Amino acid sequence: MKILVVSQYFYPENFRINQLCLDLKERGHELTVFTGKPNYPDGEYFDRYSFKGNEDELWNDIKIIRAPLRARKKGSINLILNYLSFIYQASKKSKQIKGDFDLIYVFEVSPITVALPAIKLKKRLNIPIIMNVQDLWPENIIAVTGIDNPLIIGCISHIVNYIYKHCDLLLAASPSFVDKIKRRIKNKDKVLYWPQYSSVSKSEKKNDLLNHDKLNIVFTGNIGEAQGIDLAIEAAKILKNEPLHWHFIGNGRQKEKLERLTDSYSLNNVVTFHGFKPEKEIPDYLAQADAALLILKPDPVFEMTIPAKLQTYLACGVPIIGCVSGEGKRIILESNSGLVSENVSVDALVDVCEKFINLTEKERIEFKNNALKYGNENFNKETLLNQLEKYMEEIKNE
Repeated sequence: MKILVVSQYFYPENFRINQLCLDLKERGHELTVFTGKPNYPDGEYFDRYSFKGNEDELWNDIKIIRAPLRARKKGSINLILNYLSFIYQASKKSKQIKGDFDLIYVFEVSPITVALPAIKLKKRLNIPIIMNVQDLWPENIIAVTGIDNPLIIGCISHIVNYIYKHCDLLLAASPSFVDKIKRRIKNKDKVLYWPQYSSVSKSEKKNDLLNHDKLNIVFTGNIGEAQGIDLAIEAAKILKNEPLHWHFIGNGRQKEKLERLTDSYSLNNVVTFHGFKPEKEIPDYLAQADAALLILKPDPVFEMTIPAKLQTYLACGVPIIGCVSGEGKRIILESNSGLVSENVSVDALVDVCEKFINLTEKERIEFKNNALKYGNENFNKETLLNQLEKYMEEIKNE
């Protein structure tokens, strides 16, 4: 199949869509990616990229067409301008895209407006759209920004309805998303649950990446407002005399602020920020972790979300310490792959960490085995790719 992928984010930015494209190419499909200029998560253009200039390129035999967009920089206003610039610039550049594509695949993490240029392409090229819904709008906007003005939310809601209406298949990344999306459209049958899979697997490397004088709790991924890492820093302060060392691997808008908080609490001997690491290196860190931290601030939309890092933790067979509610909590309990706090708070996280410290080695090994088993049964890469290809074939032939 000839697939046109539309995503505001792509390589060298670190998103799951990168690996999905590689996996589909490996299966014999021809892919073209229509995306923006890379600037996530720091908000500045990556080296050798800028607003001006043609930076279309070839990556692993995948053609990348880049629309100019304003860098995210810092602050809410700049983020909104970043979103709007992609709609405008990608819509303009989409007129130059030609080809006999079989379908369009939209990878939707915020903003959902990434689908608007894709809809223009659908109408011009007369091909169907599959959208993979990773973030639920307008719920995600309310949760992250705190904006709840009825006029603004009503306008965003209208855009969401328009986008859902013009997509031929909507793949929801969480079971809890399905009903929410169905309420917005007439054709309920075009909404299906299709979760992310982990593109990594358990590592057997024994490199000394972590100091094993203490129990190592590892967090991987975006360090943003939603993740609630500040709760973990506060918990680390309370637990600073316990045999725990906290490791945060990744970048994000809150990283510098949290590093300053760590300094102010004099916690650098028990908290380490490792910065960004390539996805292929994450299993090596998790292989040496005693536990992986899954944490999300309490909010109805986050409760409906399955954080992508959870699939990675399961695939790497690492016990999980959860400070989450909703889908994340359900999966940890259902898989019996770790311990979950009673609620999302500093005290509850402290309590669950103290319980983890007192586990026997046998109990930790059982959590590891359960994580691997559940991940393979529910988020198996080959099974989910087979399913996606089936959906694509059906949509292409309708």
